[in-house]
Amino acid sequence: MKRFMCVFLLTFMMVSQLWGQMQFFKNADFENIAYAHETIATVPFLTKVTLLPDQMDTISGQQLASMEKTEGESIQKAIYSWFLQRQENGKLSVTIQEPAISNAKLKAAGITPENYYSYSPAHLAHILGVDAVVMGYYETNQPKAGQVGNIDCESRNKQNLTNLAVINLSIFNAEDGELLVQFQNGIAANQESMNEEIVQALMKKVSKRMAYTKI
Repeated sequence: MKRFMCVFLLTFMMVSQLWGQMQFFKNADFENIAYAHETIATVPFLTKVTLLPDQMDTISGQQLASMEKTEGESIQKAIYSWFLQRQENGKLSVTIQEPAISNAKLKAAGITPENYYSYSPAHLAHILGVDAVVMGYYETNQPKAGQVGNIDCESRNKQNLTNLAVINLSIFNAEDGELLVQFQNGIAANQESMNEEIVQALMKKVSKRMAYTKI
């Protein structure tokens, strides 16, 4: 139990240091490369969920893995929704592939959330049939799912625990796997934040610097 508490505290400290800070990288040729892009896709994010020791004692490794898979797909859908909204408003220069289509293509190729990070971004983009792929990492101590097994996530709020999340998002060019843009941000809240809101807050900060978005 001490080991789990140390992990939780280290995660809390790491995210607390990142809270409010934006780390941003943009390829100098992003605009020129993106000009020829027509379709992009996003894949489920690699996700780590950190729980309290008493919560860890109530679930199996398989349940935790399932929770993390659900979180990763939730972030994928939230990013898709952000791009789709701008696409429908005529403020996006590319088309965003539906997650269901992307995930079906990955599954047909034998690529799963457990192994797809062993493939290059260029290979994933080729499988998906798109010009660029959006992927990344997400870490949280407040899962979106209300209850998994015997875990009641709302109990965290009753203990006055700060809900923390770190999201790292990257976009890679399909042709050569070149990193086009990458940004990371830590988010803290006193109440449970839905993953859609986390993505909205992040993308709002960088939308003006995204080559795909029209101002």
